[in-house]
Order: sequence, then structure tokens, then C-alpha cells
Amino acid sequence: MMIKIEREENSPAKGLQQFFKQLLEMKEIDALFLPVRLKESSSIMPSLVTDPAQIEDAVPLSPAFPINSARMVSRLSYKKSGRKTAVVLRSCEMRAFIELVKLKQGSRQDLILIGMDCPKAFTSTDFTAYMKNEPLDDDAYIEAAFSKKSETINGFPFSSACNTCENPFPLNADISILLHGVDLSDGMIAESCSDTGSQILETLGMPETAMPEKRDEVLIQIKEAHLKSNEAMIEDIGARTDSIAKLNVFFDRCINCYNCRNMCPVCYCKECVFNTDVFYHQPVQYHQWAEKKGLIKMPTDTIFYHLTRMAHMSHACVGCGQCSNACPSDINVFEIFKSVAQSTQAAFEYLPGRDENEPPPLSVFYEKEFENIVGISRE
Repeated sequence: MMIKIEREENSPAKGLQQFFKQLLEMKEIDALFLPVRLKESSSIMPSLVTDPAQIEDAVPLSPAFPINSARMVSRLSYKKSGRKTAVVLRSCEMRAFIELVKLKQGSRQDLILIGMDCPKAFTSTDFTAYMKNEPLDDDAYIEAAFSKKSETINGFPFSSACNTCENPFPLNADISILLHGVDLSDGMIAESCSDTGSQILETLGMPETAMPEKRDEVLIQIKEAHLKSNEAMIEDIGARTDSIAKLNVFFDRCINCYNCRNMCPVCYCKECVFNTDVFYHQPVQYHQWAEKKGLIKMPTDTIFYHLTRMAHMSHACVGCGQCSNACPSDINVFEIFKSVAQSTQAAFEYLPGRDENEPPPLSVFYEKEFENIVGISRE
């Protein structure tokens, strides 16, 4: 089922706000989780809304992406709350949450998942500068983000994670908000993707519509453009990190703050080995290393930390780019992590968040896999 989301006061942003307000006013929905512009602030943060009047500050198609909200949705759903919550997520957030569901860190039971065609986003640094530099209003941003005429808005580029995302469209949603290939001057489209989604859209009683004829063509064009950008990024990062010496240079500004780990939506361990005494070496050990080499960079173990994270998480990386977004030393961790993740996921023929019932690769064993590496057993 597909319904049209009409523009409100000739505004697509207000049309979306009205749509979400109607959802929140339904007796079946107790709360709505989506990005909101905070009062007396330019910050846009994921928020849990229970008052329909607060929806006027919602910015579902936001240029800000300060956090992958999958982790917040995990907090809302890992235990029963008795509340039905509709959550609005970007495609990478949706895929990350599905991975967390597989890992028993969240549940869909009390949730209605609303996905949307992603409008891309700025890095947090660029968003801050953008807001100081006479930013476009919400409608102008939506029009610019979906026009595909430029890779920058007001001179600010979209993040490399957004430009190389191969799946910027909703997966596993109950309701999908469609904008690519849609004539936004005529409104937007909400598509039901589950029985729950169909029931909700039927209850709203909005006019039904059909899939835009150009949507498939537009989606192919977007995927091809992103694939081209992704290939160029992988080739570039590969040339810059294809030896231990080059890796050391790439991570030479790393201060072991672990922000990249903390912001990763699918890195969920309650205790990390890097927060234990294992890497609190004895003072004499540091001196022995320095005496052997003449000099050692402090803090130590930075390369080992990143390699360990890649080994643990590359199969589950959804390419959201929050690892780079959180780095105080401005290291583009995302680029190297995605290049490794892409190889890992291709080897397992696995796409994180593709299918809720598809087990994570490291949780299952197949007798005949990777025979070219481990050899063939002899009976």
C-alpha cells in the first residue's frame, strides 16, 4: 500500500511533520523517535517525543547526523516497555539496528520501524560551520539534497560515508518514506512494507498513490554513482595503507581515546579488552621498548587497537561513518574500516542488516567454507 504525504503550506518539511504528528496522535502509537531541533539551539538530535505539539520541531530529513541512532533504539527496546514506539531511521541506522536485534541487543516487538530515502548528511564539523554560514531552511535542504545536481550544499560537501553508501534506501522497515524519483512538488510517498505498516497507513486514511515510474531508474543511477565513489575511495585508501609503515603514518595522530569504538553502533561489548589492565603496561616495559628503538610513540598499541576492531567488527560494519565523525584527531577511520569491511563481507557474501533471519557470519560454521585457506579435510 502506498499513500501520498501532501505538502503542508506548500512545504515538504511541514508535510512530513504533519504526517508524523498524525502517527503520534494514533492510539496505537505511544511515542515517536526521530531527529528534533532542540529549543533555543541549532542542534538537531534524536529525540523521544510523546507530545504531538513537539513535532513542529522535528527534522526527519536532517543535514545533521551526530550519532547512529541504532544504539539509542537498542536502549528503548532491549526490554519490554509496554509502549509502542515508531522510530524513524536512516538506512545505515536501520541496518545497524537489525544487526543489534540479531545479537539480542534490541527487539522489534514494541517498535514500528520507519525507514526513509537518505538525504545524506554533513560531518558534525561541517554541520556546525554550515549552521553559522546562513544555512538553508529545511525545505531548501530537502530540495537540494534530492535534486542530485550538486555534491555540495552552500559549499559544504556531504560526508564520504554518505557519498559511498551503496544502500541509501530503506531495508526491513514497516513503513518507508520515498523521495528519490518522486516529484516533491506534488508531495512524498509512504509505502507499507509489512502488515503492521499496512494497518497504520490504512488507519490514517490518506489518498493512495502508485510507485513513480522513474524511481527504479533513479535508484540505479544513485547506486552506480555511489559505487564509483566507493571504488575510488577504496583504491586511494589501499594505496595509503598497504604496509605497516604506511599504517603507522595513517594512525600516527591516534590518541587511543576509543571514540570510534564508542560511536560504532554495532560494537556492543559490555567490557572491552582495551579497557582492562592488559594494555596498562609496567613503566619499565615502556623504557625497554624505547631503549630498543631509541624512541616510541605514546600512547602505544594504537595500530593493534584498530586491527583488533577490524577483526571483530568488519563483518558488521554498516558504513555509517560515525567512527570518523567522532575522531578528535580528524583521522578518517571510516575509509580504512570500510575498505576492510567490504572485503570481509564479500568473502562471507553477507550484507549487515539485509535480513533479520540471516545469522552473523562469525556465529555459524560451514564445513566447506574457505577451503582455499584452511585446506580440504581428508577422510
